[in-house]
Parts: sequence; C-alpha cells; structure tokens
Amino acid sequence: MNTEKFRFLTCADAGFFQFLPSLEKNVFQRHGTYPVIYDIGLTPEQASQLKSEVIKVDPPDGYNDNSVSGAIKATHKPRCVKHFLKHFDQDVLYIDADVIVLETIQHSDFSGGDIAVTPRHPKEMLSQDPYKNGTLNSGVIFFRNTPNVVSFVNLWESECGVDDKSDQMALSDVLEDADIKGRPGIGRAHGINVLKLPAVTYNDVSCSIGKLWHFKNAGRFSSLQNKRTMTLFVANFAPRTMAWWISRKRRKSVWTDSTN
Repeated sequence: MNTEKFRFLTCADAGFFQFLPSLEKNVFQRHGTYPVIYDIGLTPEQASQLKSEVIKVDPPDGYNDNSVSGAIKATHKPRCVKHFLKHFDQDVLYIDADVIVLETIQHSDFSGGDIAVTPRHPKEMLSQDPYKNGTLNSGVIFFRNTPNVVSFVNLWESECGVDDKSDQMALSDVLEDADIKGRPGIGRAHGINVLKLPAVTYNDVSCSIGKLWHFKNAGRFSSLQNKRTMTLFVANFAPRTMAWWISRKRRKSVWTDSTN
C-alpha cells in the first residue's frame, strides 16, 4: 500500500452541490489532486460538472434526518469511507463539503494515528451543552488504510442510527476509551491508535487561524456561505496576503492548541 500519500474524500447530495466545484479546485490547488467525491444524491447534471472522481453510493435511510440532538444524522459517512478503503490503495482524509484547505496538509501531520479526529473546538465549548451531539466534530477525520481501521469503520457504521444517533455521536461513543475530551495526543480504542488533533488547527469552526476552516452550517446560513466564498477568493488570488492575515490572527488569537 502507498503509505506516503493520502486522498481527500467528501460526500454530498444535491443540496450541498453548491460547495463542490470550489472545494475540488481548492483541494487541487493545495495538493495537486482532486478529491474523491461520493455522490449520495446529486443530479446527473450536477455530477457531470465535476472534475473529481465521482462515486455514487446509496445512503442509509434517514441519513439526512435530524437526530434527537437536532443535528443532521449524516449516517452515510462510514459507508463512504468504507468503500474508499476497500477500493483505493491509499489513506484518506474525510472532510465535510463546507470545509476549505488554507494550508497544505502533510501525511506526517497524522503520524502515530490509525485514525485522527478533532475534539470540540473551544468555540463550540462555549455552548450550553457542547457534548449534546458527541465529544468530537466529525467534519475532519483521517483514516489509515489498514485491516484494523476497516474493522473499526464497520463498528462505527453499526453504531450509527442506534438510539437515533448521528454519525458524530456514534463515533464519539465508540471512541470513548480514547478520552476524546482529553488533551491532543494519542489514545487507544478497539485496538487502534486514535490521534486527537487540535481543532483550532485542523477543524477550525471559528474560521480564523487554522489550516482547515470548517464553515459549519454553511448549508443553512447565507452569511456563512458568503464568508466562505470571500475566503476562497482571497486565498486563490492573493495567497500571500491570506497567509499574512492568518499568521497575524494566530499571534493574537485566544484560540490556541492548549485550550483544546
């Protein structure tokens, strides 16, 4: 297996198509390859407009419903990841379609982890019930392509939907032994190493200082869609200005790795 490279993976239905053309361009500019896009309900016309490899899968029933926490269940994620691990000879970084890549991500960023997840961002911890839908944010997850990881993804998939769980709650539950609420580092669960990455860097829902910005709920709010569009415009046409701006914000930010 090629252990030196990884691919980006995302999933989308017709409602999230709006993010895909700019996302695949963004990933290509940062990594030189297009993401693999799993089609869970795109129209044929939408799929034909994409440059990436598009793989159609049937999502589980109710994948787009709300769980008891009020979050979208998104129970299609493990099915798509499992398909990738079976049919590709590479590791994979899953990202939600509303995530953008502001700096090149290296394979070495995931060193030591069979999977890598991000505990809740400090901004999310300000809510009244930050763990209502799990101890982590499943918008960014790395998977090493090994038999043990495939077995783990099967376990994750089997937990999705149990007691009306979202993908995020199910993943949080099966990773309970890895102490996701703890500080970034390596934990263990079900025989695999779980790398806990700082969300301020790898799943930045504050969209301010990270390498991966997650415009969480952009599908619901036009203000976040507009912010994402403007961020991509500056990143594409003035990358040095963008890098300087982010670096300046990092020096002044209250969000630090140590707060995670």
